Amino acid sequence: MIPLFVSSIQIILFLIVLLGLVITSLVFASKNENNIRFLIWGAIILFVPFVGAVAYLIKHYTSKKIA
Repeated sequence: MIPLFVSSIQIILFLIVLLGLVITSLVFASKNENNIRFLIWGAIILFVPFVGAVAYLIKHYTSKKIA
């Protein structure tokens, strides 16, 4: 039986990807949402980082208005 090892490089890469997702989704939310919606989305993104960031990015890209 081989134990599951997680190296420090894998942890650092995961944290970099997570930080990138959170920052990207917060930037998109700040540009596209009004104040109350931004506060709600910001709280979701910050309190549940991976799920909140991915959820907002999915919402952002699927709700684009075609003009």
